[in-house]
Amino acid sequence: MSRLPAFLLGVLVVIATALPAFAQSVVQTDNVRAELLADVSAVKPGEPFWVGLRQTIRPKWHTYWKNPGESGLPTEITWTLPPGAKADPIVWPTPILFEIGGIINYGFKDESMLLVRITPPADLSGPLKLEAAANWLVCEDVCIPEEGKFELTLPSGTAATPAPPATRTLFEQARRNIPTESPWPARYGVAQSGDPTLVIDAKGLKPDTISNVYFFPAEWGPIATMVRQNATVDANGIRIPLKRGDAKTALPPLLAGTLVLTEKTADGTVKQAFDVSAKLDPAVANTTSLAGAAGSEELSLVQALLFALLGGLILNLMPCVFPVLAMKAAAFARLAGHDRAEMRRDGLAYTAGVLVSFAAMAAIVLAIRSAAGEVSWGFQFQSPIFSLLIAYLFFVVGLNLSGVFEVGNRLAGVGQGLVARGGTTGAFFTGVLAVIVATPCTAPFMAAALGFALAQPAPATVAVLLAMGLGLALPYLALSMTPALQRLMPRPGPWMDRLRQFLAFPMYASAVWMIWVLTQQTGADGVLYALGGMVLIAFAIWLLGAGSTASAGTWLRRGLAAVAVLLAFGVTLKLEDRPATAASASGSATGGVNFDGWERFSRARMAEAVAAGKPVFVDFTAAWCITCLVNERVALETAASRKAFEQAGVVKLKGDWTNRDPEITSVLKELGRAGVPLYLYWAPGAEKPKILPQVLTEAMILSELSSSEQTKR
Repeated sequence: MSRLPAFLLGVLVVIATALPAFAQSVVQTDNVRAELLADVSAVKPGEPFWVGLRQTIRPKWHTYWKNPGESGLPTEITWTLPPGAKADPIVWPTPILFEIGGIINYGFKDESMLLVRITPPADLSGPLKLEAAANWLVCEDVCIPEEGKFELTLPSGTAATPAPPATRTLFEQARRNIPTESPWPARYGVAQSGDPTLVIDAKGLKPDTISNVYFFPAEWGPIATMVRQNATVDANGIRIPLKRGDAKTALPPLLAGTLVLTEKTADGTVKQAFDVSAKLDPAVANTTSLAGAAGSEELSLVQALLFALLGGLILNLMPCVFPVLAMKAAAFARLAGHDRAEMRRDGLAYTAGVLVSFAAMAAIVLAIRSAAGEVSWGFQFQSPIFSLLIAYLFFVVGLNLSGVFEVGNRLAGVGQGLVARGGTTGAFFTGVLAVIVATPCTAPFMAAALGFALAQPAPATVAVLLAMGLGLALPYLALSMTPALQRLMPRPGPWMDRLRQFLAFPMYASAVWMIWVLTQQTGADGVLYALGGMVLIAFAIWLLGAGSTASAGTWLRRGLAAVAVLLAFGVTLKLEDRPATAASASGSATGGVNFDGWERFSRARMAEAVAAGKPVFVDFTAAWCITCLVNERVALETAASRKAFEQAGVVKLKGDWTNRDPEITSVLKELGRAGVPLYLYWAPGAEKPKILPQVLTEAMILSELSSSEQTKR
């Protein structure tokens, strides 16, 4: 009997001897489970292997990268090794960005693996004992310093033995998250302001496949982390204007960091990270940078909300929404003398239509931004399919206003004429239509607010867009809620029917405008498709309105009408994007470099002209932007303006954004703008451009050119 306790005692001694090594390889704190792992189960003397400090982080908490950003501390590991053994520095995985209360930090969430290469002594005999003391800072809304002491003992042999498959999988995943060496040369320059600009000479990139570009500087100090980065991608590579950090020392000859970007590939969207080492190149400072352009200052959320509200109010005065607002004014006049509760319901329904449409637009913007990384105001008008559908909509509304069909008969079942329907339904869909036709316009105050909104987190984006919608709906809402204003409305009478019929013609004109936009996007074939589709829609409306309900041919007519409508919408399958043909109110593209006194915009040409000290004017425009075309008519293409441009020797560049153009999109993004129009003017020898207002006058152009000439003298 005495042998059994002795045997059990021996087993317990063995277990007790093994337990400390196992227990010390894992540390569990309140917020992090840390474990020291090796990619081998036995080492070979003198042959390097890898260990990893794996941290499983509490949900919603995070630890820090080697450059923690504006606050925080990186994880540190101190090694105690046998004589002759060596531990290399930590190989850091790709960080992510955290913004909490306006403070930007770099680090990790959920899980991270910090890899370290260990080289055992060449004369190792027996086990290799590794001891490590690690400390880290883990944060959510509070920060807690934590630490752990680890011990790992590995046997040695004539050959290294791989770790078990589960452990090897963890190391493979960790290696995939380590940035690779950049395949492109990089350089940076410093402007007179002291701010650096990083240039990645990644020629051959397809700009429309690259998004979410961000540079994580490897060291705190030289580069500020509190500033939002506006990277631009074009055929020449990647350009990232940066801000000087708080360190008082000079910028280093080599600027190191990690470049992270998202790329669309045939296999889907992938995130890539590259370690970059950029040499200081004085020539970079002489290239044209748009950062710091006059008028491109950053906004706060409160300022953006105020600008959005004012922009929405002014949007009511823009020509693109005149037809819809005139329709709504006529509908409101019909309510004059009715019960005030009915007028209030009408105003609230219109406002609801506007706000619901802006909320839907915000959801679409967020979805596209999540998938593609960037989105712009009026982006839907860059689709020829959307242009055709809007042309159809304007045409059908015009037919309804002309009395070709009335809501209330069988056509109501097809869904036609929602905008012209009486009551709250008609008011609601009038608000929807107002938003649809307003999106190609950019009113004063809107540009900065939209540029801010489209680059902010989801709550700020939604808030700014809803503020803009409230501004658009506010005049009509105030009218419906204020009896004193209602008494100023004319009394209903026969003139209402004549006004209703008259308002059909602005809708027809809007349809013609959208067909013209379509020709800019698809060429002459777009006219054939659009007009053919309108004939089919008109034919369908005629069929549905002909005959009586009891007619034996009712179902045949409905079937033919459905076929006609399907054919009208089927032509969208034939539409193809073509190079934009210059949205100009004064002329069209000839297919060459120069059209009607303007050169096609390119960054290279802009930089060349600015470097030569010439005055440069850039007009970013689009065929679907009525404000742009009006500005060209009344300000840019008048005889006096043309003469002034010529006398001043201005290089005039036109950036046509009718179809999607990644180079133009990158400039808009760099300047914090979300859409067109956008006008830039470099005075002779100026380092930075001036951003002109969205609504131009001839006097404004002449004054700007005159003042720059006087400064030159």
